[in-house]
Amino acid sequence: MIRECWLMVFLTMSACSAIAASAKPPVDGLILWLDAADSSSISLNAQHRVQRWHDKSGHSNDVSADNAAPAKLPELVANALNGHAVVRLNGTAAFSGKALRRAKGSVTVLIVSRRMPEQAGGKAWQRLFSSRPQMADNDNVAPNFGISVQQTSAYEPALAFLETSDVPIGPYAVGRNVVGTSEILRGDIAEVLVYDRPLTTQTDRQAAIAYLTKKWSVAAPVKDTAWTRIGPLGPVPKQTNDNLPLSDQANAGRWRLDTRFTDEFNGTALDPKRWHVNDATGTDSLGRKPALFTPNNANVSNGHLNIIFRKETIPDKYVRLGYKDYTAAMVRTIERGEYGYYEARARPMNSAGSSAFWLAWTGLTDNATEIDIFEIGGKTKDAKFDRLYNMNAHVWARPGNTEHIAEGASWTSPWRLASDFHVYGFDWQPDTLRWYVDGVLVREAKNSYWHFPMQIVFDSEAMWDWFGVVDDADLPSTFSIDYIRVWRRGG
Repeated sequence: MIRECWLMVFLTMSACSAIAASAKPPVDGLILWLDAADSSSISLNAQHRVQRWHDKSGHSNDVSADNAAPAKLPELVANALNGHAVVRLNGTAAFSGKALRRAKGSVTVLIVSRRMPEQAGGKAWQRLFSSRPQMADNDNVAPNFGISVQQTSAYEPALAFLETSDVPIGPYAVGRNVVGTSEILRGDIAEVLVYDRPLTTQTDRQAAIAYLTKKWSVAAPVKDTAWTRIGPLGPVPKQTNDNLPLSDQANAGRWRLDTRFTDEFNGTALDPKRWHVNDATGTDSLGRKPALFTPNNANVSNGHLNIIFRKETIPDKYVRLGYKDYTAAMVRTIERGEYGYYEARARPMNSAGSSAFWLAWTGLTDNATEIDIFEIGGKTKDAKFDRLYNMNAHVWARPGNTEHIAEGASWTSPWRLASDFHVYGFDWQPDTLRWYVDGVLVREAKNSYWHFPMQIVFDSEAMWDWFGVVDDADLPSTFSIDYIRVWRRGG
């Protein structure tokens, strides 16, 4: 199945207050622009119904209304949303267009829509945009994709966002599936933007969002916005100063090195005043079954911290607890740190044992938080999975609330992550979380919950349900960390 991204992004103007909204959306890669507010782009029949909606991108990708009775075609309704017109679909006719791109590649779609009380009804899933170059019954079969609204009732004006890759674009429809006349939208469409590329920076993405939210005064509850890179990194910064984060060699953050947490691992053993190795005693985590954390799987040699996943016999007292045949290790700082830039040069292990670099604090029953800078399965049964750079942030408990909150995504690397060392960075700030690979931003999200000091953790676990069962022929395998450097902003 296609990797689909069904995401309704609800925004107020405050979500993009840092970006000056433009009178036009970003035009680089824009291949379809349908704007109901521009009457010159709408062709009407004698019944004042929309026959043709003209593309404003300059690519002449106009869409035509279905071959329905003239009085059943979509309607242009003036002054309907923030003083602008909308195109109103009544469940009987929608729009279709030719293929925008036959070759596979990335695509980004943004649509402003709503459904009013009198438009309620119909199927639970109703399409805003659907691309179906493969005429199959199941429209989730690659390379088909689309954006749907799930509500059968009315909803406030909303911005729907879809970003995916490795697909052609079209033939496509606006307001229904490409084939047949089922699932035709009952709702208003204000504007449609389709790009034949990912919006590769947060600024780029927010510029498009700011344009739409200002113009249409999208007024629904704020949903955290997050951006994740699709495609390769592009140019990477050159390391000219080891005392600065790779992503900020110009030192715009005025960084100061925090020596309490920085370690080059140039000795022969871990500093016990700085690091704790879980030893299966006391309150230490024992690891994820069946692999037991043992201290012999963590060592320092050749300038690296090495964390090993191996197959070996486990003492009976742990076997009785469900551990068997495998061991790994967890290494964590004794002190806890807060906002700052965390950077490690590392190579994940070449097996299905996990390699993880994360921040965590679970010492209080009413405050348990975690930020996964990465969790990587270096060698799994699915070769594509070996290139997934997994980034997540979790809240396990808050004062008076044990709801699990998770915020995360994955970036697909063009290389196998276990093949070599790379520099992995994380900028933790009061308002923003940013993940970097080789100094290039790969994910940015709003920091809504992560404001509590945490330990730095390196470990490997048995994640059979995620990365699959490890192949014994790959063992022992080693996750190597060349250094960990931590900076605080404003030094």
